[in-house]
Amino acid sequence: MRRMLSVLLLLVLAACLVEAQTSRSADSYFRRAKLRLAQGDLDGAISDFDVALTFDPHLADAYTNRGVARYKKGDFAAAVRDFDEALEINPRAAIAYNGRGNARLAGKDVEGALADYTQAITIKPQFTEALYNRANIRQEKGDIIGAIADFTAALKQNPKLIPVYNNRGNARYAVGDLDGAIADYTSAIHLSPRSGMSGVGNGNALLAFNYNGRGNALMAQGKSNEAIADYSKAIELDPQFADAYANLGLALLRQGKASEASSNFEKSLRLDPSLQASLVERINRVIAPKR
Repeated sequence: MRRMLSVLLLLVLAACLVEAQTSRSADSYFRRAKLRLAQGDLDGAISDFDVALTFDPHLADAYTNRGVARYKKGDFAAAVRDFDEALEINPRAAIAYNGRGNARLAGKDVEGALADYTQAITIKPQFTEALYNRANIRQEKGDIIGAIADFTAALKQNPKLIPVYNNRGNARYAVGDLDGAIADYTSAIHLSPRSGMSGVGNGNALLAFNYNGRGNALMAQGKSNEAIADYSKAIELDPQFADAYANLGLALLRQGKASEASSNFEKSLRLDPSLQASLVERINRVIAPKR
């Protein structure tokens, strides 16, 4: 009897040791995978998440993070499957809902993405990224008031998010809140980094969008000189910004400067010939009262 008890104790101890070793192994691969993911080594990260999941197939965070890696690689269907697995294990994982929303949106499943972002926010009401993501979908679907509410909630969590000010400015402009739009574009401009702005890049492009947006709102208020200054700044920051050239031309045309306006229209259409139909329509609206 004593010998049997000893054997049982040894078996229990061995099982505990195996479980502990398995847990350590899963954690070790998971940690390295997270590091690789942060460094942009997506294939290495996915490989390590694979191994971590062989040791612990119930590691929800591994599925979530592997989903993120697969999403970044452009494998949206596989990413959705990983987020599905994560949510099967942990149905309260707001980050997995947000991640699945991103993957669904990239796969053109707009309604599925909207449902996922909403679920993420239901679980975690102060989830800034999910609020921003849902706001963008609402704006695209024409729910401008809902979009503004989500943008505002996101900014309460982080008042330094430049793209959120830009997009809320667009939404406010769309509903005729010109003062609100100008305030948002101005906030985005003030928050933008002031160093290294001589070259053209993503930072310059976003800053240029905000100058262009503020120019539109100023123009709608009849402040053509201020609008022209903003359009000119947008072009300085991003010389490939076709719409800013078009807007500058229209503002100059309103001031009776037809030659300068024509030069900007030509530059706009050289950069983006697809603007021709809309530009002709906008020019006709400017000159119609003078006929």
